[in-house]
Amino acid sequence: MRDWLVTFQRSERALLAGGLVALLLSVIALAVASRDRHHHLRITAGDERGHRTVIARELARLAARRGLELEIISTQGSMDAITQVADRTLDAALVQGGLDAPESVREVAPVALEPLHVLARGELWELEDLRGARVQLAPPGSGTRVLAIDVLALAGLCDEDGSHASFTEVEHSYAELETLETDALPDAIFHVSTLPSPVAQRLLSRRGYHLLSLPIAGAVHLHNVAVLPGVIPAYTYGATPPTPREAVPTLATRMLVVAHRDADDAAVRLLLDTLDSEAFARAANLSRVERAPLWDEAELPLHRGTQQWLRRDQPLLTPELMEGLESLRSFLVSLVVAAFLFYRWYRTRKLHGLDGFLAEVSVIDRDVLAAERAPNLELQTLLDLRVRLGEVKARALESFAKGSIHSEELLSSFLTHVSDVRSHLNAMILSERERLQKKARTRDAGHEEAVMRELWEGALVVTEARPHAPTDEEDDLSGGAKKDRE
Repeated sequence: MRDWLVTFQRSERALLAGGLVALLLSVIALAVASRDRHHHLRITAGDERGHRTVIARELARLAARRGLELEIISTQGSMDAITQVADRTLDAALVQGGLDAPESVREVAPVALEPLHVLARGELWELEDLRGARVQLAPPGSGTRVLAIDVLALAGLCDEDGSHASFTEVEHSYAELETLETDALPDAIFHVSTLPSPVAQRLLSRRGYHLLSLPIAGAVHLHNVAVLPGVIPAYTYGATPPTPREAVPTLATRMLVVAHRDADDAAVRLLLDTLDSEAFARAANLSRVERAPLWDEAELPLHRGTQQWLRRDQPLLTPELMEGLESLRSFLVSLVVAAFLFYRWYRTRKLHGLDGFLAEVSVIDRDVLAAERAPNLELQTLLDLRVRLGEVKARALESFAKGSIHSEELLSSFLTHVSDVRSHLNAMILSERERLQKKARTRDAGHEEAVMRELWEGALVVTEARPHAPTDEEDDLSGGAKKDRE
């Protein structure tokens, strides 16, 4: 009773200690899960005076509320931005769509359509009028330059790589365009931006430029599928005077957010949450309805964080998942049943452990019956069988002592069977001994004891060649023979 009480107290203390450890681990896990993680991305939107930078600033302001810090860095243009993202100089960028990108760059999200503005002065109203004019395409590293060359090459004003141009290329920053003398301004300027573009607004209202119509989006699309039809609606840049007076057809590309494939998934998801918010749409003056179709086809492989974000609204349990779970359940049930049956069989075999011993005794029993039916009863064979029987019994009792056999009822039945076989053997051995005694008297009545010893020891020669622990019956019979000799 005292030992049981001590064991119970120890178990109680162990359970209490385990509970306290589990509680401590739960508190730590809750604290880690609930603490706000701070994420940081280095991002660019190109020229700091462009409309993309305006959008990027609003994005950074709203993302900060979600624990995402966006560090805005100025670059020369979309191509330069993509290169820096690929090199991990930057984590992400707002760039013009339709540009080639290294394999390490991933698409995060489309933001808006960016129409191409071709702003011209004087009597320049068509692309053909740009021959001999001074044209600003955009600096090297800019996506606008790539798109402008595609358009001018289609019009036959230059080669596809921008060489052999029929115009004079000039280059000025947006700040310079506001301060240059009128005579020093370019005759035409290519500019890609969402609507309304602050740069286009200033050039149209203050510098005397107008918009050229570009109804060639379909033709350019054949060469670059990322180019889509676009339009600059009437009155976009003013009502008095109407600017433009009528809707101006043009071509457009998507503004994309791209990131390096190794950019933090959680930060990308926070960025997407901000981009998809109503607050960002109002602050950046972007229509969420118009943005929805832009998701139909990605230009680059999607970032892993984007794939996770797109699956956020999918139901956890889909019909396909349920079907798979049902199949898995059936398999697991079958596996568990099979494992349970095997365990029962193994456990029963291990607990009882008498199958092998019973089989051995049955074999010995058959050998005893065979020896009894033989024409000549051999004492040596009987003694060998008794030795085998004793060894089986000894091993069975040893297994019971070790705990391999837990069924006392089966052990009792086993020992009864052993006792029956042994009694049968003893009776046969005693019968043979009596026969030897009669034979000894018949051979030499005066020396019966010596003859009996000779006959008995001759029968034991082979048996004693294999040492074994004498059984009780052997002791009894040997004792009986000794008494007879005495």
